[in-house]
Amino acid sequence: MTKKLFIPVFIILLATNACTRNTGVIDDDKVVVTKEQRFGYMTWKIQAANGTWHYEIENLETGELSTGFNSAIDKAGNDWIANNCVGMKEWRGWPNFGSDGFGHPCRGGNGQSRWLNSDGQPLEFDKRLVGDHLILESWNDQFKLWFHFFPGHAAIGIIEAHDLYSFLWEGPIAGEMKVEQQYYVIEDGIQRRIAFNTGLGYLEPEFGRNFPSPFFYLADEEAEHIVYIGVKNQSEGGDEGWCQPGNMVIFSFGRENDERALYGTEAVSVFGFLDKDIGHEGISKFINDRLDDPF
Repeated sequence: MTKKLFIPVFIILLATNACTRNTGVIDDDKVVVTKEQRFGYMTWKIQAANGTWHYEIENLETGELSTGFNSAIDKAGNDWIANNCVGMKEWRGWPNFGSDGFGHPCRGGNGQSRWLNSDGQPLEFDKRLVGDHLILESWNDQFKLWFHFFPGHAAIGIIEAHDLYSFLWEGPIAGEMKVEQQYYVIEDGIQRRIAFNTGLGYLEPEFGRNFPSPFFYLADEEAEHIVYIGVKNQSEGGDEGWCQPGNMVIFSFGRENDERALYGTEAVSVFGFLDKDIGHEGISKFINDRLDDPF
């Protein structure tokens, strides 16, 4: 007698459910999006790019719309931004895009956001989204960005830009500034200590006006992870790299003398966390590969 194979209905449903819908399963190999309060703001909590990222939606007290990442948490639990809008921390964020406050947590910029699938079609958010490639569309009157999230990295595409902008990272390395054990690295692989209290717009004189590299990453001698920022196809505009020892690093592609300097829609940025133990060669290859194929 031939035995019939019984497959529970719930397994069939899970197998056929679209990956951008709520499966109720957390998977490190997927992008997972939920909503969560963070530092007095409602945020999109995004598990992707080897970490957890909180993108502001609105101020829970005032209802004011907001944009930008107020937290970037590595797998060890360190928050590399930690912007709670108190004191100097109010300056922290990523990508701190426009001079009008767009893309800068606590600054508002009167921006909005919604989720799209990998084809750019709107998704209905119902408690959770799960997928291999999800896009956060965020915009205001001056800018529109697509944040592409993958399990291993994230990338920013510029859809509209009617004013100057920069890709500006401000936050404490590995959650706390300890300048004596922290450094940054560009494509040449040299570990450079971070200049401090130099003033806005500072970049090491050896570099001239720009990093001689398509990326930089930030590291701490005791931390297990690094955070990286890579940019390609950007217009002319100066870069920046220094720190406030008691607060944060200030590293950018495209902010010159405290003024946004980039223009146009050709620039692309990639970002995320990586394990430090893969070494500079592995880190450099990963970032350059993602710049070659960001989306």
